[in-house]
Amino acid sequence: MHTSTVLFDTYTDSIWQSSETRSNTIFVLFLTIGILAHYIWKRYFLNHKDIPHEFWYRVPQSSGARAIAKQKEEDGRNIAHVFEKKQFDIVVFWGSQSGRGEVLARRLAKSFHDGFGLKTLAANLDDYDHNHLTQLTEKHVCGFVLSTYGDGDPPDDVNGLWNVLRTLQSTDSSLKRFRYLIFGLGNSNYRQYNRVAVYADSVFQNLGAVRLGPPGQGDEANGETESHFLSWRRTIEDELKVKWHLTEKSHAYQAMFKIEEVPSIAMEKVNLGEPDSSVLGRNRSGDGGVSKTQTISRARKLWETGDRLCIHMDLDLGDTRAVKYKTGDHLAVYPSNPDHHVERLLSALGLSEKQDVPLVIEATQDNSDNKVPVPSPTTAHALFRHHLEICGYMSMETVAALAEFAPSEAAAAELQRISHDAHIFRSEVLDAHLTFADLLIKVEEEAPWAIPLSFFLERLKAMQPRYYSICSSAETDPRTASLVAVVDKHPEVAEAQKSLHRGCYGLATSYLHALESAINNSTSDIASCDIPSFTFDGPRGQLRGQKMYAWIRQSTFKLPMRASVPIIMVGAGTGVAPFRAFVRERMRRKEVGQDVGKMLLFLGFRHSEVDFIYREEWEEARNILGKEVFDFRTAFSRDNCQKVYVQDRLQERAQEVMDLLQNQLSCRFYICGSASMARQVVEALAKMRSLYAEETATQAMAWVRKLRQSKQLQEDVWS
Repeated sequence: MHTSTVLFDTYTDSIWQSSETRSNTIFVLFLTIGILAHYIWKRYFLNHKDIPHEFWYRVPQSSGARAIAKQKEEDGRNIAHVFEKKQFDIVVFWGSQSGRGEVLARRLAKSFHDGFGLKTLAANLDDYDHNHLTQLTEKHVCGFVLSTYGDGDPPDDVNGLWNVLRTLQSTDSSLKRFRYLIFGLGNSNYRQYNRVAVYADSVFQNLGAVRLGPPGQGDEANGETESHFLSWRRTIEDELKVKWHLTEKSHAYQAMFKIEEVPSIAMEKVNLGEPDSSVLGRNRSGDGGVSKTQTISRARKLWETGDRLCIHMDLDLGDTRAVKYKTGDHLAVYPSNPDHHVERLLSALGLSEKQDVPLVIEATQDNSDNKVPVPSPTTAHALFRHHLEICGYMSMETVAALAEFAPSEAAAAELQRISHDAHIFRSEVLDAHLTFADLLIKVEEEAPWAIPLSFFLERLKAMQPRYYSICSSAETDPRTASLVAVVDKHPEVAEAQKSLHRGCYGLATSYLHALESAINNSTSDIASCDIPSFTFDGPRGQLRGQKMYAWIRQSTFKLPMRASVPIIMVGAGTGVAPFRAFVRERMRRKEVGQDVGKMLLFLGFRHSEVDFIYREEWEEARNILGKEVFDFRTAFSRDNCQKVYVQDRLQERAQEVMDLLQNQLSCRFYICGSASMARQVVEALAKMRSLYAEETATQAMAWVRKLRQSKQLQEDVWS
């Protein structure tokens, strides 16, 4: 026995076996209880005439400042409370995945405010609890600018409203006192064009709400969103003028945001371009936000032609398990703007010498409830390098509004000429791919433009991440996330325009192209395309050492849990990316002894000898797994005079496809690629069903809808 044990036993015996000691202990215990009882009686009862009833029911955690803060938060999310407290005439909500809806919502609210003196607010749908819609009255008007994302899906920040609408519809609630106006953003190449706005409008109508004006729909298929929005807004404004007896005011510019130079701010407190919580907040479905910087472990060109090239890039997720992904997830890439356009815009605004001066940004008093769309404090350089999309398309309205700040009458007249004729605007601005800097310098190259920075915050989208399907498997490469991207150079840009618009098109793909070239010290053979230069070090040098801002975004595009479930995959171009991951994962399952179900893969490319990516990998997988388990068919659209597409190859194996889908109810059908391709594949699938099940076209499409509802049919598409 240990000495310590002996000592302990001896000690305890000496205490508990002594009756005298035991009596003393009991006495001390009762004395302590008596003192405590006396204190409680004196503190809570002696000075009260009545028994303090709240004493017995008080919950300290829910009282005081905590309860006040909680109530304040609830009131802040209650739109009915906000309407009454702030006396708003119209609140315009946006729900947007790319940021376009936010810009249009801000413009709409500002137009009502500046043009008619109405008190307005532009707000993110996700900032409010929409269970309070039933509390709104005839005094309140809500505007909705709603994007449709993917193939009919609501953007992340619309999910709250989406769920409330479904609840209201199922409970047959009444919205007879609710007034609203609505505009949808979509692309008619998608099968469920503008589904989100159409659905919201139908629910409002079915529940008795009163809509102001017609429902608006912007179609981006042919770049018509802007013109559709302006036409719809004029209709709404005309109706409001009549119903509310409004008089239109002069349209002199009124800034929504106050921007002040504050050189005394310590630079460590200034945002120099780092993605902040608002960027991750716009993309809440991501689980990789703990670490926003990832190291590029390898970058390579898969193929290159005179006007296009394809890049494969591997990102090292590091040793931390906080950043992880699942097969089928997306990689969000956060690019920056090219050096050329940043420098030219700063120069055109006369800000080159002051680009690093700290700026404090806040809403003006008249717009105090509108949130600032970028971090503050920041700098002009950070705004144009990292926070705003300065290379995107401009609207006719924006060009027209610039005339107020033109440095000369000639420049103002030129802007009016460009912005008052849709054909001129398209040919000289859109088709020429002019950016903000390009336009300013084209119109007036010598004198600086005195454009308030608030103008840019109101008119330009905040920088958005771009999403790429991860083409690696989380089971075979858990610490590596890979992406594949095509860089495209539009050949219609004339040689004379190269001095204005330098570089390839597509901000993120140009960024990835430049990164690959810098890493490998390579040059591009793309005709007439100078690779735009970027600053790769990032703010405060965060991206030195082949790093980039990127994080994981969760996706529902997933393999079945059981490897034995058969799958059919259809992809074109870089749409084959997730299927590379799927096949690699199934190969690993086979390696560890699991049964692997049948896999059919239909691949679409332009040329068999040029852009057929991962060819050796597909062939190796077929050899290892066996043709009876994995087989693929290719469609090349430009090898011969007769174009062949993936839907053609699908129909060639219609019997096998239909047997799998109809006889093995667990079979999954996946489509990844452009929206137009996906629509044609779905149509081909419906035709096959109609033929083999002897159904009408309507019945066959109903069968396709059931596949989609049961998640047997899954789509990951883009425009």
